[in-house]
Amino acid sequence: MIKLDRTWRRILVGVVVAILMAVAGSEHHARRLLKAKWLQAVEARQQLDRRFAEISAAHEQLTGDLATERSRSQALEEALASAKRELEQTTGRLAEESRTSRGLQLRLAEMQQQLDQLQGELAVTLTQQGGGAGVTPGAVQIDRVIVSDAGGANPAGRVISIHRDWDFVVISLGWDAVHIGDVVSIFRDDQLQAKAKIERVQEGVCAATVLPDWKTDAIQLNDLVRVL
Repeated sequence: MIKLDRTWRRILVGVVVAILMAVAGSEHHARRLLKAKWLQAVEARQQLDRRFAEISAAHEQLTGDLATERSRSQALEEALASAKRELEQTTGRLAEESRTSRGLQLRLAEMQQQLDQLQGELAVTLTQQGGGAGVTPGAVQIDRVIVSDAGGANPAGRVISIHRDWDFVVISLGWDAVHIGDVVSIFRDDQLQAKAKIERVQEGVCAATVLPDWKTDAIQLNDLVRVL
């Protein structure tokens, strides 16, 4: 009986040991699985942290880019508004200058018409009176006769009045010798002094404007005038 009890005791101990070993092995395997899962979880967390850092950096970059674009857009809008204002101001100035220019052109045309009328009236008066008020001080009366060049080709006359303020002269050549628009040369001692363009013609006398390249101061009374 005692021998049987010992046998069962050994069997029971063996079973207990086997059970304990099995439990220990299971625990070890479980620990390994848990450790592997923990390592996987740690790796996943690290990946999530890295991804979060990347997303945060991208968000900051996009936020900065958006702020830059907003500033640039605002600057462009301000520049566009400024350019529009300048364009409107320039357009207004051009319109005003255009109106002023037209007014000046009309005024200039009126003054030119008045000058032409004055020249014509002066030429007629000088013809009738043989010179008078408005001629160069010291002027003398000269016979307004038409003479011919030595060759007889072009008619010639004399300067009978000089009007330096208006840059024109009165010449003893009438409509039988010159026409409006003709250009005449003014000589003294065979030296060319000036050229002038006929503006008004009357019987026996005409008025001519000294051309811009020449000076009225170079002309004297009684200078010879030839038609080109």
